[in-house]
Amino acid sequence: MAWQRIGPGIAVSRPLGELRAAFARTDLFALDLDECIFPRISQETLGRRIARRLLRRPARASDRRLFARLLVGGAYRALTKAKRLAGGLTPAARLIAWYEWTMRGVPEHYFVEAAGTLPRQSHALAAECIALMAEHAPTGLATLGLDVVARAYLEQVPGLTFFEANTLVFEPGPRGERVFAGYDPARLLANGAAKRQSIERRLTDTGAGVPTAVGHNEDDVPLARLARERGGLAIGFNPPPRLHDAFDAVVTGPDWEPMYALVAILEGVKNE
Repeated sequence: MAWQRIGPGIAVSRPLGELRAAFARTDLFALDLDECIFPRISQETLGRRIARRLLRRPARASDRRLFARLLVGGAYRALTKAKRLAGGLTPAARLIAWYEWTMRGVPEHYFVEAAGTLPRQSHALAAECIALMAEHAPTGLATLGLDVVARAYLEQVPGLTFFEANTLVFEPGPRGERVFAGYDPARLLANGAAKRQSIERRLTDTGAGVPTAVGHNEDDVPLARLARERGGLAIGFNPPPRLHDAFDAVVTGPDWEPMYALVAILEGVKNE
């Protein structure tokens, strides 16, 4: 079937009856976070907010010394983004090493405080859409971002009940407070394949069998394939055109209003 528009900002590649049947079978929703629910890369936003706090209002005056390292790390990240625009890629392992070096020694409370400000910056109607999904099946995050951010979302967004994310390690620092020491290598999600594997483990652990995935880029394609293989749905939020065929439905727009409309259509709450 050719792509068909069923509403403003909503296109589907399969008959609506098939999509509704797959939605009805869904017993777990796995949602991407960065550039999907949250409009930017949450890890970068977190770093900027921590840097601003260290510079302007550090908990201790001596904490301001950490700002220089974050400034250097931010400059390196800007270079990698420029490289990407020119067609070059920076290996995930190098980006992880960069983040560990940049943030090493930053007290945990700065992470928690900054992470707590992010959920309210989510796309409009994302929270309402999550609540609608959660009425149907357990709903959570599958993200290559950080557990401290994902945990803030679970605390603030009703309906979210689980997350799969990179786990950060905090250890006692010289003043006795816990400080960032790096990623937990046993809980590392560095690419789309790892994201898929994390949801496969969750399906096994919970007894769920039919996931529906919401994502936006190449890192979400493996999870989209899993959803389709298991009889669920793969939904893309503003994916690039070259990835449209990885999804059963594509939602485009500046916020989650068309996503909410799609879920309502699939749930049978709203006619197309």
